[in-house]
Amino acid sequence: MLLGTCTRERLNQNPFGTWFNLNYSNYTVDTSVAEKLKSSLVNKRFEIFMGTWCGDSRREVPRMFKILDYCGVLASQVKLIMLSDLDSSYKQSPGHEEQGLDIHRVPDLIVLSNEKEIGRIVESPVVSLEKDLSAIINGEHYIPNYHAVLFLSNQFRKKKAVPSKKDLSSLSIQIKPMVFSPAELNTYGYVLLAAHKTLHSKLVFELNILLYPENANTYLSLANFYIRTGNEDLAKENLNKAISLQPDNEAIKKKIALLNQQ
Repeated sequence: MLLGTCTRERLNQNPFGTWFNLNYSNYTVDTSVAEKLKSSLVNKRFEIFMGTWCGDSRREVPRMFKILDYCGVLASQVKLIMLSDLDSSYKQSPGHEEQGLDIHRVPDLIVLSNEKEIGRIVESPVVSLEKDLSAIINGEHYIPNYHAVLFLSNQFRKKKAVPSKKDLSSLSIQIKPMVFSPAELNTYGYVLLAAHKTLHSKLVFELNILLYPENANTYLSLANFYIRTGNEDLAKENLNKAISLQPDNEAIKKKIALLNQQ
């Protein structure tokens, strides 16, 4: 696992080169779109957040570089930052370049103009990398994947106080059309927890339960939150809810047994 600011050349070297070079060479650039991008990318800057442990990063980042190479983007225009997948530093780099940027899924390609973000591609393109980049560069209406997380992060920035239980219900109704699986907010909750934003992390896990009350993993995640923040009683309560929904889940059973031994 690579961590922190990195050069593209490091990805060409083993063991990373085995997947980087293969995925780079196998990708065919949509030249009809990329040709029109060339002149627009001259004064742009790009930040790519990725994890060498992440399958999406291994697939998409070589493709991103192939498009940028085709468009004549210089190495000096691209900053590459490697993030961790460890619980204690989840989606973080040692230099914390990710702070304040709402990096919750990787890869995350941020496009900057005059040092201001004008758009980003999150995890994978909505249409294609070339067409998504074109939409961002040309100022078209573009919403990246995981719109619910973008909405929530904006809400957290606007409001000084953490939403109350009463607010949580109305918030769940607002974001329900934006969420397509329990995994979306689940990941965001763990990212917030690793960043020590515990109140927002708890809120996101609770929100996920409101959205997916029959999903065992939503309760398991809230239980993990309570384990890591030192509330064993509430951890057990949520583990029991999880096991009631998924009685054959051995991982949940082991976690309950471990807590009962303490």
